[in-house]
Amino acid sequence: MLWIILIAVVIFIFIVVAKNEKETKESNKKLINAGYNLNNKVDTGKYIAGHPTIDDSITISCIVAKESKLFILNEVASHSTRIQGSIEKSYINNILVEDQTTIERRVTVGRMLLTGLFAFALKKKTKNELAYLVIEWNDGKFEHETIFEFEGKDSVIKANKARNTLIKIVK
Repeated sequence: MLWIILIAVVIFIFIVVAKNEKETKESNKKLINAGYNLNNKVDTGKYIAGHPTIDDSITISCIVAKESKLFILNEVASHSTRIQGSIEKSYINNILVEDQTTIERRVTVGRMLLTGLFAFALKKKTKNELAYLVIEWNDGKFEHETIFEFEGKDSVIKANKARNTLIKIVK
């Protein structure tokens, strides 16, 4: 009886994996047919915030250039790649990398309002290795900072590689 259950679970897992692979291939094929070159995508870690059309974080994101825009893609949604937002290349003012230390030194407006001058003494003390890729851009009316997070041992290196690649694409 245990063997039958085990075999059923293995078959179920196989079916789910095969279905997800098929969905991913179909989704990628649609993007390729629409003119997106997925071979030249830039891995951007986790999308955090800062784009006016993206409300939720994206666990695994990437950017693909097409014509005059950078498209932010979600590579996890239902195991298929989906376009979440775009940034016009000509709108970009700066692309920079900030490490965890730099982010920790920032005094947020919320902390400043809550604690006044004591906000400078209340630095966050978490010790994860984090780096942030920040794309500063202006859509003609509003200033935006679209932020991506890299986590792990080589987070600064990964963020810097993404930055350098995006700068080459935007030039």
